[in-house]
Amino acid sequence: MKYNDKTAARIVEMIEQDLHGVSEICKILRISRQTFYDWKKNRPGFKEEVEEAFIRREEALVANARIGLKQLLEGYIQKKEKITYVPDKDNPAEDVVKCRVVEKKFCPPSIRAIKYVLDHEERRKEQLQLESREKRPLIIEVQDEETRRQLMILKENGFRPGGLLDPEVVAAVDKELEEEGKVKSEERKMKIEQADKQDKAQEQPTVVEPPAAPVEKPKPNLYPFLPPGYTSRTD
Repeated sequence: MKYNDKTAARIVEMIEQDLHGVSEICKILRISRQTFYDWKKNRPGFKEEVEEAFIRREEALVANARIGLKQLLEGYIQKKEKITYVPDKDNPAEDVVKCRVVEKKFCPPSIRAIKYVLDHEERRKEQLQLESREKRPLIIEVQDEETRRQLMILKENGFRPGGLLDPEVVAAVDKELEEEGKVKSEERKMKIEQADKQDKAQEQPTVVEPPAAPVEKPKPNLYPFLPPGYTSRTD
């Protein structure tokens, strides 16, 4: 069947609205499934629109599912409307509304929905922990320098055997070890110098300054009412 823009647009619309499956859509629009897949194969634009319609449909379904799950978790109010009809006095063949009653009922949270969310969160945390352990670098502790050197040669050779027989690999590892030794030697030297400085600072005698001579304060004048040069007989 020849490609038709109007039919293609209707297919995309029905897919996005999630009214029918692909087979049902083809039957309604009177095209074969093979025609649908031929159009997807030979028409990149139609293929892209169909794929985007499927994505939008899934997003809408997920959004609706989240709304329903939220209601089940929090509880919701269910409305029930009851309408009573009676024959019309002026026209008995027609019915008119006599009364309308709206009942409201609170539906409590669903235990099954709560358990589903908690189980889903627990599985998500376990998955994150598993991924974290897988990403954690491998750490191997060795007791002697020769074993460490051999492991470094293995790593330098891309974790392939035969690194000890490659002079370039061995030379690169020995050079790295030599530079590490120099750095450690410098750090050790600096620590020794700092320790010596601290010891010398502690050995220096503490200079004790002599106490300052007491300053005599002038005696207060006990007889301010006598003229200058006169003293009391008791002095």
